[in-house]
Amino acid sequence: MTTDERKHNEPPSDSCGVAGCGGSAEAEPPQSAWISLCDKVLTAYKAGEDIVVLQHFEELKTLPDLEAFINSAEQSPKSDSEPAPANGIREGISSDTRGPALERLEYCWGRALLAARRLAGDDNEHITSIVESFEQLFNCFSEYLRALAISADSALEVLQVYKMMEGPFSSRAVTAALHRFPVSDSNEVRVLLQFLCSNSVPLTHSAKEQLEKPFVMRMKSEDAEEVFKEMRDAGVEPVTTHPYSFIFMKNPPFKYMGLLDYYEDMLDRGILPVNSTFRILSRQTQNEGFANQHFSALARKNAGQPRRGDDEERGGTQIFFAYRLEELARNQPEATLDDALQVFRRMDVEGTSLVNGSAVLNVLLTSFCRTGHIEDTERVLRLAEERGCRPNGNTLHKVLKSGNPDRLHQAELILPKALEFGDVRHGEVLEILRCYVANGTRAKAMRIFRAFIIRWYQNPSEPVPFAVASLAMKLGPFDWALGVLAILLASVNEPLGMGVQSRMHDAVRDNRGRDIVRVLESHKWDRNSVLLAPQLQEPADSNNQSGGRNGEWSPTNAHQRRENGLTWVSAMHVALMEMGVGKDVLHECKARLKAAIDAARKGSVTVKAGEIGKVKNC
Repeated sequence: MTTDERKHNEPPSDSCGVAGCGGSAEAEPPQSAWISLCDKVLTAYKAGEDIVVLQHFEELKTLPDLEAFINSAEQSPKSDSEPAPANGIREGISSDTRGPALERLEYCWGRALLAARRLAGDDNEHITSIVESFEQLFNCFSEYLRALAISADSALEVLQVYKMMEGPFSSRAVTAALHRFPVSDSNEVRVLLQFLCSNSVPLTHSAKEQLEKPFVMRMKSEDAEEVFKEMRDAGVEPVTTHPYSFIFMKNPPFKYMGLLDYYEDMLDRGILPVNSTFRILSRQTQNEGFANQHFSALARKNAGQPRRGDDEERGGTQIFFAYRLEELARNQPEATLDDALQVFRRMDVEGTSLVNGSAVLNVLLTSFCRTGHIEDTERVLRLAEERGCRPNGNTLHKVLKSGNPDRLHQAELILPKALEFGDVRHGEVLEILRCYVANGTRAKAMRIFRAFIIRWYQNPSEPVPFAVASLAMKLGPFDWALGVLAILLASVNEPLGMGVQSRMHDAVRDNRGRDIVRVLESHKWDRNSVLLAPQLQEPADSNNQSGGRNGEWSPTNAHQRRENGLTWVSAMHVALMEMGVGKDVLHECKARLKAAIDAARKGSVTVKAGEIGKVKNC
């Protein structure tokens, strides 16, 4: 067997935790003597020292430490449903049921078997004894060793013979066949895969890795892109970074895809990049701006060298993925939202987290959501939120400036979430609200105003914007306008200007409304004075002049109207109920209005947020 073939017989990386051997490094304590002997067997095998391999193998079989491991394995609890042993061998029980440690030993037995075959040639008795020693020691059926012991000339023949001798086989036999006969010819690979498909044998990661390795070896001396294409055409799926690394190191131009396309292909397959991948890509993209910034940041962070000013705690940059989405929209106008949403998986695989207001979110909303399909926007926002990303004021700004016919509908969905960050430009909100008010879309306008009410409820120090409330009054009717005015009076300590006065006059439709406006005018629209207008106060009950009992204000009856008209609290109740706020918001807003009235009564100039108490929920 050549040196290259010996390299192909190294254990699969996904089951290798100790240098050169299969299994997790944490499966057994490092001081175990059998682990040390396994390492010696594998080292000698790689060096082509077959006699030394067998010497260490004989030591391993008689090792007291190994006997202790066997006893420990036999004492482990077994299910009552397991079949009873037949002829000392637990038929049908894969060695995988004993975990990575037993798989490591099985692999070591396999190296001894191959070394014995090279030394003994056709001495099948010796080969069979090695298989039997493992199965008897560990009381298990070894599909891997039995396949490895078959005399054949190719991996396909190994599996064909195994099927005739033993019956159905699994991926363990496939791994053994590929360890014995690495296949690098695409036609042979294609025939082998067809045989596996016809026998309904799924490939494990380990078997896929063995199929990939011969092609990777060819990339050292051949055009990496051509070999990669041949590998894919043969049906071999790449499962490691190795084939991609050879492609990344190639000097441009590329034949079939661009450098970054290959990188995204790797991420789409769920292959985790390693730090060497980022270093190579950083060198190869020196003149590519965003890409170089991205891979350089990843190389630094994976090397444990974060730089001050990095936008994200881990992973790469948001702008790189946003830039790639913009390229997709520009170069492939037929690309769908599903195509674009692959960016989330790529970021997950790479280890780059979405941040609030990410540029990635902005591009998805402005370039890939179909016109007339607001469900696309809802889907993008939901998927982003699942990854901890919420839209902010910048997201709202980008959407409104996009020219998308659905931008107002998108903004309506984004605004409540964006308001949480407190960076929304009020001028843009007024643009949305003004459009809805002008078009008579009352429900949508109310939802916009409601978002500011919720924000005020959550953050008492951030009052409802005067201009937003003033514009909301235009929705009418008079009860609504007075309720919005009550919210404004409870929220801000500013004079009631001509705009608010005009809105209230415009809302008047009957004598009751005219009477209330006259009351407001009689108090010269002064905030504290109108708050204390007797005609707009709650009626006092027999127990308390403040409308409650034992000195406490009761929100349950705070919305009741006086016989001769509206009150501040009842008007606020009308407006809040129409907006559909929750009970907690309803009660808290009324409490703040009552606090504003009390503060005005005491002659307070400013209503401090700390003075506004919470009311008990009813």
